[in-house]
Amino acid sequence: MIWWDRRTTRAAVVIMTASWVFVFLALLGTTAAARLTVSGTDLMYKGQKVFLSGCNVAWNNYGYDFGNGGYDGTLETWMTEIKNSGGNSIRVWVHVEGYSTPAFDNDGYVTACDTTGEFENDVKQLLDAAQATDVMVVLAMWNGAYLTNQMAVDLVWDDSKLDSYINNCLNSLMETIKGHPALAAFEAVNEPEGSVRVESSGDPCYDTNLIGQNGAGWTGRNIPMERYLRFIGRQNQAVRAIDPETLITLGSWGQFPQSDAFSNTHNHYTDACLNQAAGGSNAHLDYYQMHAYDWSGTWSPNAPFTVDASDYGLNKPLVIGEYASVCAASTPLPDLYEYAYTHGYSGGWSWHYIATGECSDTREAQKQALGQLAGRTDYGVVDLIVD
Repeated sequence: MIWWDRRTTRAAVVIMTASWVFVFLALLGTTAAARLTVSGTDLMYKGQKVFLSGCNVAWNNYGYDFGNGGYDGTLETWMTEIKNSGGNSIRVWVHVEGYSTPAFDNDGYVTACDTTGEFENDVKQLLDAAQATDVMVVLAMWNGAYLTNQMAVDLVWDDSKLDSYINNCLNSLMETIKGHPALAAFEAVNEPEGSVRVESSGDPCYDTNLIGQNGAGWTGRNIPMERYLRFIGRQNQAVRAIDPETLITLGSWGQFPQSDAFSNTHNHYTDACLNQAAGGSNAHLDYYQMHAYDWSGTWSPNAPFTVDASDYGLNKPLVIGEYASVCAASTPLPDLYEYAYTHGYSGGWSWHYIATGECSDTREAQKQALGQLAGRTDYGVVDLIVD
């Protein structure tokens, strides 16, 4: 027989109360973080339309910023400067051409993200710092605009080698950073059009003659568009399998491969094209991303800074992912941010914070221009609290 008195009753109540407190705290700890989402042609955060205003960091040490002892906190310092200037987001390049990460064996198969086991946590450290700074981060994994590493090229050509990257690196990265509040989007590759083969095809998804007439294929790598769409789509599928809430985008070198609205454009990145090339579903983009530079001081026909976002006839948000006033038909950088903000685009990132190369504004110019949209809400919230 069990005897109850006031003391045992009081103890039971204390135990039960403590248990409910523990359950309540546990539920709080597992509450899903707010994430960037899509509603029609708008990007949304916490139920409000937002505008991603920021910069392409894109690297401090080209291809060597993450893993193998390369992470040194410089990107965090720059991110803080961008935030303090009025920005809310950055676009960062990760593997780039694959000379440091991922780790390849002698046959070109990926064995891990890096040789020291630091890569995944380095990326997470940047995201943690971004959350503390109220900045969102887009991770652009590979670079098709300039591609010299044959091992990286082979990942596009060879399914088994792509599998090794997904299984031995990308999945591990996504398991480490899944659900992170500061992860704005995943981008499989920057400007793949630079390395595509210009050729005819009976399938419009893979016929690149039109974009070839506008300059695609400048690296001479001659990778068929079908292979590139498979490379992109299968990474997108892998990301969604682990973190279905992370948005996915892709930055093209111009408007030419991301819209069917004009005679000089054709959309190679439709849901149908990506799903077909990847095989299956969930290979699609959540929002489009076009880059905008002039040519000999003149915008190309129907370039982003000459039309409204709606003129492209897309059913998803559209971000202008790269631009610089020094290659913008004599348009000041603050005016470029203003145009993107007031003409239906969902974001704009200047090129680029390290401020090297022909088409890059100075760091000071970029910081000053970010103030153009600081605190604005009329066409989308700019000041974000990332939590």
